[in-house]
Amino acid sequence: MAPLLEVDSLAVTLPGPTGPLPILHDVSFTVDEGEMVGIAGESGCGKSLTAQTLLGLLPAGAKVTGSARFAGTELLGLDTKRWQKVRGAGIAMVFQDPTAALHPMLTIGRQLTEHMQVHLGLDRRAADRRAVELLEQVRIPDPQRAVRAYPHQFSGGMRQRA
Repeated sequence: MAPLLEVDSLAVTLPGPTGPLPILHDVSFTVDEGEMVGIAGESGCGKSLTAQTLLGLLPAGAKVTGSARFAGTELLGLDTKRWQKVRGAGIAMVFQDPTAALHPMLTIGRQLTEHMQVHLGLDRRAADRRAVELLEQVRIPDPQRAVRAYPHQFSGGMRQRA
């Protein structure tokens, strides 16, 4: 079986004040379905940039070479419409600061259900049920109540899991 994610010879160059700056060079790894992988390294070594590259979130002017395939789809060079189908529905990123990822004025449940309606095509009822199931899976206490909570009512760890 092919890997779920296959990154081969990934390289990223960003524009710098005096010319191109090579940031990532020859990054290669695979992730099989059901496997969990962590990327570790010193501050500034390219961990976040690697993830941003795989999500199509690079700054303007970035040059990318190599290959990154997710579920058989080449990610590098996808247009905006194709990214919308892949990003969030099949591949996502948990940012270091969970507070920045959640809208403070919307309940956790609403944010989850909106995502599932847009990316998975679920109707409101199915999305509501699925939101409770997902919170249960990531061990959020009392998920029926938690869907009605706002981000500030969750701990930092709970916000990351949500």
